[in-house]
Amino acid sequence: MPEKREKQFPYWLEVPLIKGSKDLPKQTGITIIGSGLSGVSAGYFLQKHGFDDITLIDYKPEQAASFRNCGHILHGTVESMKAFSEIHGKDKAHELWRFSVELCKQVQDTIGELNLDADYRQDGYLVIAVNEAEERECIESVKLLNSMDFQSEFIGASEIKKKGFKNVFGGRYEPGSAQAHPTKFRNGLLKTFLSQGGKYVEAKVLAIKDTSEGVQVVTEGGTITSEAAVIAANAYSPLFSDFFSSRRLIEPFRGQIITSRPLKNSFPVKYPHSFDHGYEYALVTEDNRLMIGGWRNHSPTKEVGLYSLETNDLITQGLKDFTIDHYEITEEIEWEYSWSGIMGASQTSLPFIGPTNSDRIFACAGYTGHGFSWAHGSAQLLAKIMAGAPLPGVAHHFTPKRQ
Repeated sequence: MPEKREKQFPYWLEVPLIKGSKDLPKQTGITIIGSGLSGVSAGYFLQKHGFDDITLIDYKPEQAASFRNCGHILHGTVESMKAFSEIHGKDKAHELWRFSVELCKQVQDTIGELNLDADYRQDGYLVIAVNEAEERECIESVKLLNSMDFQSEFIGASEIKKKGFKNVFGGRYEPGSAQAHPTKFRNGLLKTFLSQGGKYVEAKVLAIKDTSEGVQVVTEGGTITSEAAVIAANAYSPLFSDFFSSRRLIEPFRGQIITSRPLKNSFPVKYPHSFDHGYEYALVTEDNRLMIGGWRNHSPTKEVGLYSLETNDLITQGLKDFTIDHYEITEEIEWEYSWSGIMGASQTSLPFIGPTNSDRIFACAGYTGHGFSWAHGSAQLLAKIMAGAPLPGVAHHFTPKRQ
């Protein structure tokens, strides 16, 4: 009997996306390219600053990375605090990490303010070491984080094994991180945006130009002219923006995730966790499914430079084998979903937020794998920039214009 093939679409998209209309306007006040977490959040926050006549535009939104991630809402960035401090210096790392904590809090605040049903849970994040070197990095990161007044705790290997893992070393636990259902969050935010007069259309964007007549967003169905535009398409931004493509500021890479059928037994750790410096990442969903992604570092190409959403059989099998090797799950796991998503790696390792080489074309993109909280919070910062509101000191680190 042939092996049953997993469903080749994200588990998160069992909840249907709200789609846009085909009625493309010729003019609008602000055009936002992208209707994932960045684009919808930008529309929402711009409305809060008093902007109206805003149009979201997207093409095949179900392909966006916003709905192809693991639902993690994490403090920090892709690097550990040890690595982050070595890259940026301790003072800058402290400032950026503090900002990331505020971004996670903003997601929680938005869910509370709008009473969104997004399966939000704040029960922490566990970084699990799979070798001695990674364990040492966890220990040093905990020391650094505690010295900076961030909450972090080292947990020994024996305690981690009691939580349902095997063949692991010690790890770092932080209580402040969270998780949520990305489709439910985005849909709820989009409903609010539309109820406040926002417009949402679907069309493929081919180019964006700053002209004497205004910012022109050229699509397959016509051209929209606006007073300003926001590029919120993350890895897809270089496909239509000369600013991003000529500078190679964002490089696409493909991430892959598999998700099981509901487990019969409850797994002890339901909150976000990761292994191997974040190259494998997981959580247990509301209906008790194990969702695990990563393994791309074992691919010859590291999955970099790809826009294809085809899954890689090598990675699929690697994730299944990794689960057998590192999870203490006695029942046979049946895998139901397997999908990939195109993420955007930033040249600076930080997002690009603010005006580009045009003061009328803005960017909100480049999350390098930490897109949930960073996308929402970056959009809030962008709205402040566009509104001329007071900015936090950290804002200058994200300026795309100087790149």
